Amino acid sequence: MEGYVYVISHCLLNPLVRVRGLGQPELSHKGPLIQLPCPEAIYMGLDRWAVTRNQLDIPEYRRFCRELMRSSLDAVEMLSRHYRIAVVGVAGSPSCGVFTTTMGYTGGRVRESEHEEISGMGIFMEELRRAMAERGIDAEWCEARSRGD
Repeated sequence: MEGYVYVISHCLLNPLVRVRGLGQPELSHKGPLIQLPCPEAIYMGLDRWAVTRNQLDIPEYRRFCRELMRSSLDAVEMLSRHYRIAVVGVAGSPSCGVFTTTMGYTGGRVRESEHEEISGMGIFMEELRRAMAERGIDAEWCEARSRGD
């Protein structure tokens, strides 16, 4: 096997898709990249409010994520025959967290609401891991933190 191909969350290269007010995550990985689509921006748009994992953990959003990743996953599968795969998510993301995600908003009228960062994987990364396992693709998993975290 040759070097790595990094499969990265969309906002690591394009911070404009992040919820307004969030810092830019740091990408320290160098080498060939596959940029995943941003499920939250595509599903909810750019004028969306911050959400937590428990709000996205619904069957429709999981189906959406699986469909959204299909073409990227095909490229990952082909490259995995010759390269090692490393998936880079975003710490604390309800969709793209690898080791940390968020929990806590309970719905209701729009207002400032408390939430917490918890151990666990975001919905999109969870579905990506499941789909990669079904295809027999091994990967290393890591996550980037936003500046100031």
